[in-house]
Amino acid sequence: MSWLRAWFDARAWRRPQNWPRAPRPLSLYAVQAGGCDGCAAEVAALREGGAYDLAPLGLRFVATPHDAELLVVTGSITRASVPWLMRWWDEMPMSKGLVAIGDCAVSGGIAGENYATLSGVMAARLPGVAQCDMTLRGCPPPPDEILRGLLMLAAGKVVSA
Repeated sequence: MSWLRAWFDARAWRRPQNWPRAPRPLSLYAVQAGGCDGCAAEVAALREGGAYDLAPLGLRFVATPHDAELLVVTGSITRASVPWLMRWWDEMPMSKGLVAIGDCAVSGGIAGENYATLSGVMAARLPGVAQCDMTLRGCPPPPDEILRGLLMLAAGKVVSA
């Protein structure tokens, strides 16, 4: 019977009335650093898809890093994208955080570290970053898991999902 309970619990999570609310609005700036765009497509489905209404949950995606509190990084971190990541990181206000979504952004994914890519976003050595505020593994993680992780981060309940 435990598998049946797990199945119903998973279905109950997909109902919006069961989602936790962020205690304060959280603004996100999404960056695709390289790779296959699988995770970026899942973040875009969360951001622009009609299935999720993020505003009542306290989440919003912004167009510039000047307005963002969290830098959401997807894809392999290429050596060519590191200067851009540092530029976006420096443009964010002082209260900022870093989120790595997908295996490539967390640990380098299938390519790992080689001549063109780094082994995750922490290898980029962004100034003032000791660790990611949230890492979400998966290739790619589904939008509802991304949403669950972001809401738990906003509520201060998670560091790594």
